[in-house]
Amino acid sequence: MSKAPRPTLDSLAGRFARKDPPAAANAASEPAAVSEPMPVSSEPSAAPVQPAKSKANARVQILTRIDPATRKRLKVIAAEQERTIQEICEEAIRDFVARHSK
Repeated sequence: MSKAPRPTLDSLAGRFARKDPPAAANAASEPAAVSEPMPVSSEPSAAPVQPAKSKANARVQILTRIDPATRKRLKVIAAEQERTIQEICEEAIRDFVARHSK
């Protein structure tokens, strides 16, 4: 059993930057758990076209860490309220800013 040579980082970076599908030889040696890229269709998508975001509608990412028990409780609350954790966090941040704004 001879192993195929491992691709270099340069070749991987170029492939991912161009979004090229993996070579057929490499696809056979990859584990089955790795999914193949979705084929690109020339048909119009069913999703509505999103308007370009203006600076007023721009959003930024905030990363935070919480303990696993709190995250688990937050997920349960979100499911009970049929909301996302994102929506709950945004509401909490808006409330905090409103309380502490002068």
